[in-house]
Amino acid sequence: MNMTKNIGFGYIIELVAERILDGEYTEGERIPSVREMAVLMQVAPNTVVHAYERLGAQGLIHTQRGIGFFVSPGALELVRQQRRRLFHEETIPRLKRIVAQLGITDEELRQELGL
Repeated sequence: MNMTKNIGFGYIIELVAERILDGEYTEGERIPSVREMAVLMQVAPNTVVHAYERLGAQGLIHTQRGIGFFVSPGALELVRQQRRRLFHEETIPRLKRIVAQLGITDEELRQELGL
């Protein structure tokens, strides 16, 4: 019987990026091993390997042979840049559409956002 959750590698990528942003994983710090993360997330180790390969390709983590995976120097700024780009390209246009659909005024929006 398969006891793993249906969590894709994308979820693990997002989790690690979020933890970098939140300061839970800091630059130069060791992150959970493949086995540790697989147990934590209740997924197959191959799922974690795939996620870690992608995170490495993005420059967010690197491996030190025989020691483990570590947050790369500059990872925090890379995640911020990625998230800002997504915010401007996806979130703001979606928010504008919703604001228009609901008839929310500029003043209401400013008040809710504390601007």
